[in-house]
Amino acid sequence: MFNNLFGKSSKSTKRIYLAGWEVQFNGDQQCHNFIATQITNKATVLKVDHGIELVFENDKLKKAFDHEEGDIDERELSGDEIGFQYVEYPENRLYSLAMDQKGLHQLGGELPEDFNFPENDCAVPFQYLGFINDEDRLFNWIPFRLHLTCPIYLNIHNVFLDYSDPKNPTLLNREEVENVNTAFEELKKDSEIVFNSMNFSCVEYEEFSEIGNTGIPLWIQYPAIPMCPKSGKRMKFVCQLNGGVSALRTNLIPSTENYRHYFEELNFWGDGNLFVFFEPTSKVACYFIQNT
Repeated sequence: MFNNLFGKSSKSTKRIYLAGWEVQFNGDQQCHNFIATQITNKATVLKVDHGIELVFENDKLKKAFDHEEGDIDERELSGDEIGFQYVEYPENRLYSLAMDQKGLHQLGGELPEDFNFPENDCAVPFQYLGFINDEDRLFNWIPFRLHLTCPIYLNIHNVFLDYSDPKNPTLLNREEVENVNTAFEELKKDSEIVFNSMNFSCVEYEEFSEIGNTGIPLWIQYPAIPMCPKSGKRMKFVCQLNGGVSALRTNLIPSTENYRHYFEELNFWGDGNLFVFFEPTSKVACYFIQNT
């Protein structure tokens, strides 16, 4: 009654906005991983295809709304979601990767002379994909320039690389990755594909970028936020690559014309994207591909 004299409500209402959609707010590890990785602001949710708005009263989840391509529908909460406890996480900003001759980051390019692929016995080679420059304030949480490399022509799940030596990463789940096959019979261990180099910058997200995005992953399938195999910590999103550069040279001869474009431009399983995560205390990166 006393609060009402001053025009104040006894209820405390908070709202948070999340980019994405496939999650249960039941308080488990996946739930908190999703919120920490996907939390953003209303303006960003209105720009992406799918988002969620959560309404908390007195720090308990009361309502949820799905945002989908401009439409808003109330989300039916299950019994273990009602009353989910509010936890505060810092908002993430969504950025597009934009071609920029003066950009600090690079997609593709020749393998640097002082950088080595991880030791491996995979059916096909690792590819050099460029680097993320820690001089950019958006990536000052990464302790060094992160050279990106992954065997993108393997049917990979997660590829974990330990960058304790930033120029000589080691393959942590080596046996798992070496046992994976490939859909491209023309690829051999000594095959070479080198992509043209392109510098890029990170700009405020307005629409889909042919290169990729950073700040918040835009999942193609389901949110697969990895945990670091060394530290056990949630890994932090680095970037999502769509492609955007052509091949500079290759010694491959495609078995069919239908496969030629896979070797003439940076491509991740057709219409797929490469997702990169990193855990700064253990210096471990995770790479995986999702496609439609």
